[in-house]
Amino acid sequence: MNKCGIMLSEIAFSNMPVLLKNAGLDYFILDCEHGGFDYSDISRTIMTARLCGLPVIVRLPNNDRKDIIKLMDMGADGVLLPMTNTAEDIKKVVEYAKYQPIGMRGISTMRAHTFYNPPPINEYLTQANARTKVFAQAETVEGVANIQEILSVEGVEGVFIGPNDMSADYGCLGNNNAPEILSAIEKIGEACKDTGKIGGIITGNRTYLSKAKQSGLQYFCKGSELNAIAEYCKKITKEIEELV
Repeated sequence: MNKCGIMLSEIAFSNMPVLLKNAGLDYFILDCEHGGFDYSDISRTIMTARLCGLPVIVRLPNNDRKDIIKLMDMGADGVLLPMTNTAEDIKKVVEYAKYQPIGMRGISTMRAHTFYNPPPINEYLTQANARTKVFAQAETVEGVANIQEILSVEGVEGVFIGPNDMSADYGCLGNNNAPEILSAIEKIGEACKDTGKIGGIITGNRTYLSKAKQSGLQYFCKGSELNAIAEYCKKITKEIEELV
C-alpha cells in the first residue's frame, strides 16, 4: 500500500506528470503554497496528470473558497491544507471541495473535472465526492495535539506530516533526529490507525521516513523536482571527475 511521490515546486512543465508516471511514481503534490504557479500552469498540469493516470494533490495556499473551487473544477484529485491546526481549519476545505451532502461545493459540470462530458448530475456528484481527497498537513505543535479531532472530520481522507515547520515550532530545527518529531510521527500514526485514515509525510530525512513507515504511514513524498535536478547534476560532476 506504500505510495511514493514527489513535490512539484516551481517548474511549470505541463508534461511533467507523464515523466513522473513513467518513472514509477504513484502521485505528486503540486505546491501552490510556496510555488509561483499561475492558474494556467496548474490547469495544464492537472489535465495532463489526469490523462496519463497520475493522481495529483494540490497543496493549497490557505483554506479560502476562491482557490479550492477553481482547483476542483480543474480536476485536481485532492487538496492538502498546510498548517492545519484545528478541525475547524480543515472543515472549511471539505465544505468547498465536496458537494452536498458532505460539503457545499458550487456546481458547474461543463468543466475540465468532467472532461467536458458531464454524466447525470446526481450520479456525478456522488462520484466526485468519492474521488476528491482532502488532506490536512500537520506541521505545528497545535496540529499534532489536535490530530485526532482533525482526522475525525467527515470528508477528510488523511494527513501529511511536514517535519520542517514542525521542527521550527517544536524548537528543534536543524536536529535531523529530534525526539519531538519522532514522537509526533508516532502519535499521528496511531491517530491514523484509530480513525482509519491515510497517513503520509513530506521529507527527505531518512530517519523520519523510516519512523513514518514503522508507524504505519503509507504516503511518502520525498524531495522535489528541484532536489532531483540538483542531485543529478552533482552526480554528473562527480562521475566526470572520477573518469580516468
